[in-house]
Amino acid sequence: MKEYQSEFISFLVKIGALKFGEFTLKSGRVSPYFFNSATFDSGHAIDRLGFFYASQIVQIEPRPTVVFGPAYKGIPLAVAAAISLKRDFGIEVAYCFDRKEAKAHGDRGLLVGRTPGEGDRMVMVDDVITDGGTKVEAVERLKTLSPAPVTDVVIALNRLEKTLDGDDPVARLEKNLGLRVHAIATIDQVLESLEGKEIDGKVVLDSETSNRVRSYRKDYGVDED
Repeated sequence: MKEYQSEFISFLVKIGALKFGEFTLKSGRVSPYFFNSATFDSGHAIDRLGFFYASQIVQIEPRPTVVFGPAYKGIPLAVAAAISLKRDFGIEVAYCFDRKEAKAHGDRGLLVGRTPGEGDRMVMVDDVITDGGTKVEAVERLKTLSPAPVTDVVIALNRLEKTLDGDDPVARLEKNLGLRVHAIATIDQVLESLEGKEIDGKVVLDSETSNRVRSYRKDYGVDED
């Protein structure tokens, strides 16, 4: 695990984006942990989050030239990542995001920011992948708007969890769209980083909670390469 990944996991806990307990997910499963990207709601939080996305993006080769954020959650992620890439890594990239609906006046384009052209490579940034459906829709839509391919997707947390039909949503997305998915952190790395660790004077992941997470992984998890 790289240093920025360990820092990212601690950051999630500190701002309340990653919590442990008992949570009923949209799938109906009762999970011992919950990731909520809605907590990135301050200048400090989105600034730090942009740095963590940028830290993951710089690992990608060949390096993307445009950061794309699907509306709506992906918009601040794309902007923050592009800013951090320039400020913290000296890498100039463009960014863009899509509109849900075309404007009837003024700038009527469906993309805001740089419209990627020939020779560009796009990386999509988003919070999580649940079943991959929204990512497929976004990529297919981009194909009609730009000749530049989406080569990679960066998400915040990979739960390493099967869909209700038993598939690995990340592997399926990579296979169907021919791209690579990268996570800033996985749930296994969360376990590795937080077990027995004190944050702000409190052990976040004690042995009992850790065992519940591992049991959940055993029941619903996919194999990590």
